[in-house]
Amino acid sequence: MNKKISLGLSLAILFLAIAITVAVTMSISMRTYNKLIKDLPNRAKMYQNVSEIDDIIRTNYYGFINESLLNSDVYAGYAEGLGDKYSYYLTASEYEVYKNELQGEKVGIGVIAYYDEAETAIYIAEISEKSPAAQSGLSKGDKIIAIDEEEVTAYNYEELIDKLNGDRLSSINVRYVHDGKEATAGVVKGYNAQSVYYSKNGTVGYIKITDFYSTTASQLKKAVDSLIKDGAASLIFDVRNTSGGTIEYAAQALDVLVPVASDGNSALALAKNKDGEVIDTFTSDADNIQMKMAVLINSGTAGPAELFACDLRDFGLAQLVGVTSAGNGTMQESFNLSNGGALILTVAEITPYVSESYNGVGLTPDYEVKLPSEKNAKLAILSQAEDDQYQKAYSLLNNVA
Repeated sequence: MNKKISLGLSLAILFLAIAITVAVTMSISMRTYNKLIKDLPNRAKMYQNVSEIDDIIRTNYYGFINESLLNSDVYAGYAEGLGDKYSYYLTASEYEVYKNELQGEKVGIGVIAYYDEAETAIYIAEISEKSPAAQSGLSKGDKIIAIDEEEVTAYNYEELIDKLNGDRLSSINVRYVHDGKEATAGVVKGYNAQSVYYSKNGTVGYIKITDFYSTTASQLKKAVDSLIKDGAASLIFDVRNTSGGTIEYAAQALDVLVPVASDGNSALALAKNKDGEVIDTFTSDADNIQMKMAVLINSGTAGPAELFACDLRDFGLAQLVGVTSAGNGTMQESFNLSNGGALILTVAEITPYVSESYNGVGLTPDYEVKLPSEKNAKLAILSQAEDDQYQKAYSLLNNVA
């Protein structure tokens, strides 16, 4: 039998619900308002000081004021004032380059260059397959001695290395030494960035990851498949001095190698904001690679590369060899600005699959192997035979391969 509710009771319930909603809304609003009021005096003082400095400069400065440069430096200074080296401001042109790189569209001749102070020369540390450099006859290990007839010196090497990148379809002349013989090549720029390089030594595959971009996972899968087809029974991943890219793309690369995350966080990683709330979750599927692995790390291994190394160990797939990593266990997000630039801002801390956060402490290797300073300085062009960290990883895997 249905019971009818009187009109008066219905109205009473309605008014009570409205009253509760208003009370909750007012409570939240008051907390927000009180926080704003508390911050307003300090913010007003800051804006007043900036305005005061601006007035003094415009009234008294003798030189020409470059408005664009001044504004850019003000924005950059605001980000730098956070004291967080992973948060920074990008101009419109810098942001365009940043976005393109994350999509694997870094333009150039297709090499990773290393400057050797002792020899005052630029060496090709890595070269992309089918890149303009490779098609022009350049090879890994070649010594570049001049670009566009300008010889490499201690004063211009950075400028010359910059010439190897950017400006699609422009060309440069490279004078280099290959197997002791000098040669010159005209190279037209234009290629998509390669972030995964691989080779094989016996039954041990070697994979160098330079950045974690949107294209890295597919390049990694190609490298792993190719090495397995070629007879590799174990893998060495090299993420020394690797810090570029994003946590998202590192998780995509991990997904190539690891099974479904069922222990720990039940995710490859969780991103938690300053209030401890999960703002992003990175998962994996069932496809995985069942091989013995090792990961080479050093103090330049940071951010996405640290998650990659940490999770491979957490899944029981890999041991870490080298020295303690950088300890950047945070996630950054880009915020578009009305001037076309962007603010790259740290928004969360990363909690890996099983381990505790490595933020601020880094990853401790399972096998600590320090490179002598002279070898560490030439790591980018160090041969595997001279690389003590590689040799340790190789011996570990070769014994179980």
